[in-house]
Amino acid sequence: MSLTTRKADHIRINLEEDVRSGLTTGLESYHFLHRALPELDLEKVNLSLPLFKRFLQAPILISSMTGGTEEAAQINRTLAEAAQATGIAMGLGSQRAAIEHPELAETFHVRDIAPDILLFANLGAVQLNYGYGLDECRRAVDMIEADALILHFNAVQEAVQPEGDTRFAGLA
Repeated sequence: MSLTTRKADHIRINLEEDVRSGLTTGLESYHFLHRALPELDLEKVNLSLPLFKRFLQAPILISSMTGGTEEAAQINRTLAEAAQATGIAMGLGSQRAAIEHPELAETFHVRDIAPDILLFANLGAVQLNYGYGLDECRRAVDMIEADALILHFNAVQEAVQPEGDTRFAGLA
C-alpha cells in the first residue's frame, strides 16, 4: 500500500467507521469545587508565553494530525486557520510522504494562512533507523517554514500496520 493511500485510509476510517475507544481519558475522575465568588479577576489571568521565538496566547498545541493527500491538505489548512485565529501552536502530520514524494509537499503548506503561529514539522522517529538523518529533518522543517521539529513515536501503530516500520531498537 502506498503512503498516500495509507494517509487517505486514515482519514476515511476516522470519518466512516466507529473508532471510539472503550477507554476514557480519566478526566471524569476529577471534580472541581464550585466557587461562586472566586478571588481572582479573569482579565488578570494570562496564559501567554514565548516559545521558540514565537508568542503563544496559551500553552496549547493542535497536535500532529495528517498530510499527504488533498483531503489532508484541507484539514491542515482549516486547523492552521484556527491556530492563527487563537494564537496557539500547531504540528503537522508526518512529512515522510512529502520527503519521499516531493509533489506531496503542498499538502503540508500552511504558513501562508498562519504566518504567526508556532509551527512544528514532523517525522516518525523510527525513520532514523531507516536511513533518515539530519538532512531529512532539515528538509521537513524547511518544507513548511517550521519553527521546530517533532519526532513522533508510534510503535503500536507501526506494529499493527502490515507495511509498518518496526525497527525501534536504539531510538532511546
